[in-house]
Amino acid sequence: MHSAARGPRVGSMSLRVTSTVAKRLAEHANRAGDAPVRGWLVGPSDLKPGDLVVIGTLCRESGVVNDDYRRACSVLPGGLAVIGAYTSGDWQACNAYVSEMRFVLEGGFLLACIETSTNIQYFQKFGTSDTLVKLSESPEILPYNWLQREYALFRSEIAIPVGVTNSTGWRDALAKAKENANGLVFVIDVGDDDNDESVSIATAKKTTSKKSGKNGKSGKTGSSKANNPVIAKPSSKRVVVGTEGSSDTTVVGEFINLRDDEEDDHRVNSQVIFATPLTRASTVDSEKKNVAPCMTFVPEKVGGESENNVSRSMASFAHVDVLAYVSRGADFADVASALRLSLATQVDAIVFCLNELEASDGANSQTTPKPATWRLREPQCLHFHPAKFLAHYVTTVYLTPPGIGNRVVSNALDPNSGLEKTRVAYHVLLGLPTDRPMLRVANAMGDSSTTASTSTSTSGRLRNVHSISPGLPNSHVENGTTHCVKGAYDYYHYLQDRFDDNGWGCAYRSLQTICSWFRLQGYSTVAVPSHRDIQQCLTNIGDKDAEFPGSTQWIGALELSYFLDEKYGVQSKIMTVQSGFDLPQKGRELAKHFDEVGTPIMMGGGQLAYTLLGVEWCETSGECAFLILDPHYTGGEDVKTIVPRWCGWKKCEDVFVRQFYNLLMPQPPKGV
Repeated sequence: MHSAARGPRVGSMSLRVTSTVAKRLAEHANRAGDAPVRGWLVGPSDLKPGDLVVIGTLCRESGVVNDDYRRACSVLPGGLAVIGAYTSGDWQACNAYVSEMRFVLEGGFLLACIETSTNIQYFQKFGTSDTLVKLSESPEILPYNWLQREYALFRSEIAIPVGVTNSTGWRDALAKAKENANGLVFVIDVGDDDNDESVSIATAKKTTSKKSGKNGKSGKTGSSKANNPVIAKPSSKRVVVGTEGSSDTTVVGEFINLRDDEEDDHRVNSQVIFATPLTRASTVDSEKKNVAPCMTFVPEKVGGESENNVSRSMASFAHVDVLAYVSRGADFADVASALRLSLATQVDAIVFCLNELEASDGANSQTTPKPATWRLREPQCLHFHPAKFLAHYVTTVYLTPPGIGNRVVSNALDPNSGLEKTRVAYHVLLGLPTDRPMLRVANAMGDSSTTASTSTSTSGRLRNVHSISPGLPNSHVENGTTHCVKGAYDYYHYLQDRFDDNGWGCAYRSLQTICSWFRLQGYSTVAVPSHRDIQQCLTNIGDKDAEFPGSTQWIGALELSYFLDEKYGVQSKIMTVQSGFDLPQKGRELAKHFDEVGTPIMMGGGQLAYTLLGVEWCETSGECAFLILDPHYTGGEDVKTIVPRWCGWKKCEDVFVRQFYNLLMPQPPKGV
């Protein structure tokens, strides 16, 4: 060991760090207080030696370093890896930490030392030596979306039949799947058209070398336009990769370019390119050279019965769904390799998850797990990207009810049931707040069949109208501060769903917008209710009579609070004012609600109801403007028509009347 008295050696290494890393390290140290802080540094796995990039951090959960390391690696998409570790304290603390880390981080690795929340030092360990070299220069700070700019994100998924009751069967099926993953071939749609023909890449040479990246740093990045690969009859944009053919040597960046919104430094999510693995349900003669390698699955017979006698409802699948970040300067052979490795990694994670299931059933590796468990739960990989906390996606393995893999879930079936302990562990690992849901099933990336949009929901309704480009006109509150709804919501208004509620359904529509917020934030999987659903619920709890369902009667803030409590388990506060012109006096309280709670507010007064999305408030003058989402709109989903008349900043004299108002302020339950 080196001598602590002499201090660390100083060296010059290239280190780049995304803008959120220092903040996350400081937050972990602040949460821990006086307790020591331990964790992992995350970065791309394909950079050459001497070029270090840190894009994220993960927290250590227990004192068993091997278990913590395995769990940290299991949540990372392909193309990302644990490239180092961090600890709190001084240089001596780093020295002590090296001896522990070297058993899981082989060779050289990066070490960050959090001396104070504002002073973070970086060291490099080389090879088998325990000597630490302090980096002489401060790290270069990269934009938050550096990973999206430099890397393309690929996704692939496959369902593996694992049987119902036979423990050996699922082990064999997953082991075989992991083995066969090495030979998978992928079909990747790299264009916008729907032509089913495959594309042939005529050139077998890479036209772009692994060039210097952005900011003059080394790395695999974009491609040159001077020597594009020649495409034979480019009527289609579909390539087959992993065959060692000409497509494998084509540069990713030649087909997959940055979208305009990926240039935005504050963009959260990457464009996802789907890669379909070639699969079949029968065995293959390995001697047939003309057959492309692919995953082979042979469904297991259940409980010794013939397949003809086994109900399809008894089938159980492991849903392996993976992501992989691949440099835009890499070739498609690298894409195939990254996806294969990711599939194998997630199969290992699923095996670990099922081993825990057996242990919880009181079984061991030689004992059959309870059949009921297999009918009720299946291992499912889900992807999350918590905004403002992580610069990359993460993958979790949950034991969910059958059908979650295809998002086929009834209102009566809660996919989050029984997963709270698992979610808490993931929140701790990822350094996420534990007072709100961020890793529930509803928070996950959608299916491959779902076309996600930041401005339109799958139902065609506008989402987050107030933030759709180019945005809202100015509120005209001088020196005001803005306080708005947190998270996503869908805009519900008159005449949607071919249902005529013009003149009486404004409060129902406001409630639907609020319910969509709770769904989109992952608090509930209950479907957004229809008018009839709302009325029937109020009748069932005794608030309304039997004639109410199917009527055109109005409802107000009290009825909305009853419904949210009954169907969503959500308590609400109700603010009252004698006149709509008194609302500016509540500016401070409303601002606090949006800052600390963040839910939309339903406000009802006179004969009208609105949804309040935010306030612009000046503490000095008391002047206030209100961000109103108006449910009385009767047109189509046209942003130019809606903004700013039906969604925009309003002064109280523009929209309110001198009558009594109730403001319903839903309070989300605490917890994950």
